[in-house]
Amino acid sequence: MISEPLRRQQDIVRLIARWGIVPYFAGEIEGFSIEEHASPECWFPEGTVEGIWEWKGPIIMEADCAYGKFYRQKACFVSMDLFPDLVNYRRSLCEPTKDERQMLEVLTAHESLLSKELKRLCGYTEQRQRRSPLEVMAEQADPGLARRLRSATSPRRQSFDAAIGRLQMGGRVVIADFEYNYDRQGRRYGWGVARYCTPEAFFGPERLAVDRTPEASAERLLTHLRKLLPHASEKQLLRIVEG
Repeated sequence: MISEPLRRQQDIVRLIARWGIVPYFAGEIEGFSIEEHASPECWFPEGTVEGIWEWKGPIIMEADCAYGKFYRQKACFVSMDLFPDLVNYRRSLCEPTKDERQMLEVLTAHESLLSKELKRLCGYTEQRQRRSPLEVMAEQADPGLARRLRSATSPRRQSFDAAIGRLQMGGRVVIADFEYNYDRQGRRYGWGVARYCTPEAFFGPERLAVDRTPEASAERLLTHLRKLLPHASEKQLLRIVEG
């Protein structure tokens, strides 16, 4: 599907314009991802050189595309030529739950929020609880591992991740950018923190409007994917459209 490896940010921007829908990670359709085509040195470059992880935010703006968990609960870029139809169809499939509606109301009121801000405002931040002797020993042995385990196993953390994931899959939330921490020398460190917003806030309602039924939007997406991925089965293509 691609003759040359992806080596630069601009290569991915052009790929989004060409494919329209670009999953970040490899899936069931061979060759249909950035992961499978990116040059190895782009993933973890040495020194201060930026790579694929740092390119996500700038790509969102440069490629004029939507970014979020749109395909099998995994990250995906979708061009604005196709995203309005994806939103039109996905929103017809199911309604948000009570918790998800609350999250949307908070996002709408603030226009955009970092994930940690959204968690706090929606009540997903837990109060610090007293640790057991075993937890204290684990934290002393490996503080980083202990924090990761507490975060990963927290029911509230899992509940937030599930809710924000469903809202993205449903075409109701996008990731607008990633923000980073900086040390005293002005050097960036750590993973970027996602900034969420609604598609309406990010693109404007007029850019999301389509004069088609949800079913017609789904067929337009399928027609595009059949040409792009002739080696994929109809069932695989439908899973891209339905999420």
